[in-house]
Amino acid sequence: MYAVSQEDVELMLIEDPLRNQKNLGIIAITLATRYAIEGNLPPDIAFAHSILYIQTLEQLDNVESVKRLSGDALRTFADRVKEYNAKKYSYAVTTCIKHINKNVYDGISLNELANHLEITPTYLSKLFKKEMGITLSEYIQRERVEEAKKLLTLTTYSLSDICAWLNFNDQSYFIRVFKKITSMTPRQYREKYTII
Repeated sequence: MYAVSQEDVELMLIEDPLRNQKNLGIIAITLATRYAIEGNLPPDIAFAHSILYIQTLEQLDNVESVKRLSGDALRTFADRVKEYNAKKYSYAVTTCIKHINKNVYDGISLNELANHLEITPTYLSKLFKKEMGITLSEYIQRERVEEAKKLLTLTTYSLSDICAWLNFNDQSYFIRVFKKITSMTPRQYREKYTII
């Protein structure tokens, strides 16, 4: 069990409300990271989320933004643990999911994944659809949109940069995919949920 004593909390609290909220946010994110790992989230994914959220948190300049970001971080960790524990998938599908999550910024293809697993692309495609309920390409798109949502709300990067980093061939295609999944355009999403 991970706990922070009252004495430790009092030592951390200083007269700067923003610094206090940041310290509490960092503690919450750190504990969420540990619990997520205990909940079977792969450590590299948990630590990547932790680093992103803590770095972003340190850049914020008001208490409400820090609170919103901390809450978003906790929900993200809970969602990721839930995803990893929701179902027990076959080795091939589990390997694909892990590879996609670790390499969301890289070009990922069905053939590449099938070659890595030493199975045919057709078999992998059918197996993935059967176990996940969506196609492999739909899953890749969803993961890229999830990453885009973070970049849109936690950074000021341009839409064209985000689109290029996430390997969408053109911006209009990215906008269509994003809207199909979230029911809003990337610009609308950024305006509604931006933290910075």
